[in-house]
Amino acid sequence: MQLDPKVQRIIDWRESIAVLPDNHFFEIIRMYLGEIKTPFNKQKLIEELGAFIRREETRRTLVSLLSETDLRIITAVKYISNATQEKLYSFFAGTYSFAALYERLLNLEERLILYRKCDRNGKTVVLINPHLETDLEPYTKQSVLLEPPEYAGISYEAPVSLSPELIAAFISFIHKNRDLCKADGTFKKRTEAEIERLFPGKTEILYNLTKAFINLSLIREVSEGYEVDKNKFLAFARLDERLQYAYFCVASAGRFSRSSLVRQAKLLLEVASSVPHEGFSRSIILRLAYLISEDQGDGTGVPSLGTSSRFSAILNRAREAEADSAIIESDSDLSSILDRLIECASLFGILAKKGTDVHDEAIYVSGSIFEPKEFEETPKVLSVDAGFNVTLMPGLSLENLIPLMDFMELVQFDTAAVFEINRKSVMRGFDAGLSANRIFSLLKKYSPYEIPQNLEISVDDWSKSYSSATIYKGYVLQVSPEKAAITENNPAIAPFIAAKLAMGIYLLSVESDEQAQAIIARSGLDFIGKIKTPEKTYESIGFPEFTVPEKTDRFDTSEEPAPTSDEERAAHFEAMRAELEKLNLPQEKKEGLAQRIQHKIILSPVQLRADSVKYERIEAGGMDFSGKLHIVEGSISNNSMVELQFDDRVIVGIPLSITKTGTDANVLMEVMPDRDEKVLSIGQAKFVKRIRGSVLR
Repeated sequence: MQLDPKVQRIIDWRESIAVLPDNHFFEIIRMYLGEIKTPFNKQKLIEELGAFIRREETRRTLVSLLSETDLRIITAVKYISNATQEKLYSFFAGTYSFAALYERLLNLEERLILYRKCDRNGKTVVLINPHLETDLEPYTKQSVLLEPPEYAGISYEAPVSLSPELIAAFISFIHKNRDLCKADGTFKKRTEAEIERLFPGKTEILYNLTKAFINLSLIREVSEGYEVDKNKFLAFARLDERLQYAYFCVASAGRFSRSSLVRQAKLLLEVASSVPHEGFSRSIILRLAYLISEDQGDGTGVPSLGTSSRFSAILNRAREAEADSAIIESDSDLSSILDRLIECASLFGILAKKGTDVHDEAIYVSGSIFEPKEFEETPKVLSVDAGFNVTLMPGLSLENLIPLMDFMELVQFDTAAVFEINRKSVMRGFDAGLSANRIFSLLKKYSPYEIPQNLEISVDDWSKSYSSATIYKGYVLQVSPEKAAITENNPAIAPFIAAKLAMGIYLLSVESDEQAQAIIARSGLDFIGKIKTPEKTYESIGFPEFTVPEKTDRFDTSEEPAPTSDEERAAHFEAMRAELEKLNLPQEKKEGLAQRIQHKIILSPVQLRADSVKYERIEAGGMDFSGKLHIVEGSISNNSMVELQFDDRVIVGIPLSITKTGTDANVLMEVMPDRDEKVLSIGQAKFVKRIRGSVLR
């Protein structure tokens, strides 16, 4: 019989209390239920603790004392499946220090709002107390984690971004400037100067684009430098434009396997399309990426994208090693991927910088690629003058622009792209397989005016000159003269005859041995044997496609009222302190109970019991060397973390051992969160604090 999920969570919570060490178990019982009467039954005490939490007054007070920070952490636990301490630290990177987050988690455990248990893999995960789930529901929406930005300044400059015209113009540039990169992949000095002259202000975006071209194998290295793989580029250009830019952005960071490329491109587009109109700061975008990349399908968290989210499968694959990746993702989440892609994404129009917030952090909105575009079937965007200069206006897709770049040479790329048609560029077009008629048809197709007659005359002359001598490279089929007619008319072979070199000698337009052999096999001409002295080549695989997400407000970012105001919480603390002052207790006991009030453990005056608290000194500083040493020694015996503050840094970790050296003492610490071991001076520390151990550890 399968239990109701909430019932199972209550059982898990009870078990987490039951397995506590006895001293911790009895401490929590005394804090909330009072002195324990013997004989006692542990399970009955747990049931009484559950009944205490279920009381309406208890639940109302627990929730009313939650601060904005408390709610943010609780909400993260709710929406991040299998939320470990490490995951939460990664999620809140840049917002909370490790020590601050760790101490807040312990405090929420002491207050019975969170609890921990070991998952099936032996990892300690943090969960919300199931008795409080309903009460917390109104205050733990995604808007708590995805705070809207507070603008300090607005960016009014139109950002430089990718466009089909810019990509095409750069292809034209590469045709002429093959030797554009140094051995380390950076632009040569003369290349950089030429790019700045032709593409003013666009050197950075074109450098990133070059890296993407190389890593996507859209350009390949040859003896003269790099050449454009036209067939592969045309296949790439047939993809959705938003998908093209996402692949460019990911590939600019390194060379990846197909599965990794797809995974990262999907994440990037999903995040960019989910940013609301008012935008998100950089750190909130990284949180958004974390939420999207989280696998919410195992029932331990609350789905933010639904249990059928395609990102569930993506994240599972993300955790597999990518043997052929130049950059290996070792993170348990994918937000780190977006961290390195944000700048490039804003260059390429996937994101757009809208301004800065009060913390001087950049604020981004969805980029121009998500704006709806209308394309005419055959836009008239070319203007050809008598000097053979071609002005190109926006309106053509990259797929339509690539053939034009075969016979045009870039003159300037600014508001509009200006090209020149000259003898060298036209010869390059002939090399690419274009004829004079094809060049004329392309120009006429996209130009609203007649093509200058002197251009047609010049191209015809260049064509005659070009065809006067030809060098061929490829697969040649030779048959005897008596078999020539059969071969030329064979339906399997005829479409692949690129040129008839002589009677019975044909140049075939095939790209591999396998393709040539398959054509011969289909022809049924059994007198044609196998390929003589073949050289092995391989066809390139097309680019993977996926559905591009539309711009949508995926996440609920509506603001919800807080359970109480700062003033109301302060009133509770003042009332509890007033009750404490009425009690005739030793000073140490009063200080211990006052500390509990401050930590929001005291919910009502009934809990102000002297016998439930033991005073502990947890911090020391300045010249109090013996006090600092005592704190560290106590932390070792209690297996607690300590925080050591120096002039230039704050170190948090688990002290392992102490070595005394004359007037000082060194502590060997396992420093968090990286768990590196370091030796630190206790005497030189300005302040030493033991991070309170959790009663629920």
